[in-house]
Amino acid sequence: MSLFKNLGKTIHKTTVSATAPAIPGYERMPRFIQSYLDQLAAKHFSLATMRRYVYDYEAFFQFVAAASGEEVTARDIPLESFVEIDAAGIEAYAEYLALTKQNAPSVINRKLSALQSLFRYLVDTGLLSENPVAKVNRPKQAKREPVYLTKREWDELIQLLPSNVEMNAREASHYERDRVRDVTLFQLLGYSGMRLSEMTQLVWNDVDFHENTLRVIGKGNKERLIPLAKPARIALRKYAIHYQMPTSGAVPVFQKHGKPLSPRAVQHILQRHTERLKPVLPFLERKKITPHKLRHTFATRLATGGVDVLTIQQLLGHESVATTQVYAHIGDSEKKRAVDLFDGER
Repeated sequence: MSLFKNLGKTIHKTTVSATAPAIPGYERMPRFIQSYLDQLAAKHFSLATMRRYVYDYEAFFQFVAAASGEEVTARDIPLESFVEIDAAGIEAYAEYLALTKQNAPSVINRKLSALQSLFRYLVDTGLLSENPVAKVNRPKQAKREPVYLTKREWDELIQLLPSNVEMNAREASHYERDRVRDVTLFQLLGYSGMRLSEMTQLVWNDVDFHENTLRVIGKGNKERLIPLAKPARIALRKYAIHYQMPTSGAVPVFQKHGKPLSPRAVQHILQRHTERLKPVLPFLERKKITPHKLRHTFATRLATGGVDVLTIQQLLGHESVATTQVYAHIGDSEKKRAVDLFDGER
């Protein structure tokens, strides 16, 4: 009977992790943190999340070394020593981040959240009795309204984007190859509200032109359907025809040499066009275009169109409606129409 009773305590010792090669710093982590990362990988957490956790754990161990005056090799830290930390130790870390490292409240909260999730895992697996981070007061963050493009700004951007404005002959020649793709990237981000990671993972099986929907795999491997607004639908069809793409199968929608276009590559594309159009679109000086700002733009236009917060939450794939609540503060004077407003656009 004990053979089965102790299975939960031995699984991480008997399974071979495929997590390590994809996460820089994984091998430098203590074994109990590696086990936690393995569990996250098994639950289909994103690589970006796990990489950020490793980065934040390394920052914590750097603090431990600075505070103790001793050389700390993270990989060699025993679990028995690690779980001796209490709330006072976490408070000292938060103070160090604020005063010595001068981290913003949002950064401090993120680093504390990474620790809290690790300690929660240790509690859940019976390796710790309570979570010391749960007792720590978090720094307050100033509420900021999301930066987004107004309807007029969005229209001006989309109108100029396909042009060769502010390009030399060589740049214009290169753009001829990528023009339809780049415009489609902007259209899809601005009219779907997808996260960058969600868009780069799209395959043609996720696109349903008959029902006009996108199947998106979001955070925590949760699936949701997003209606395809008419401008995005037109852009996507044009893109498929122009590049002779299949419209079915597990083929990446946006790809390079047969592999999915990386999030970094998409960010670079958006940044390049933002810099190019700054001289003719002055608002781009103060509203740097990023995938997340286009997500904000989508959500804000829904809010100003009268769409309720719960619907926006579902479209964005937010875990909590509290995250979406920021869009509820958009002024009533700007409210016009909802998603169908997009149908009159090109």
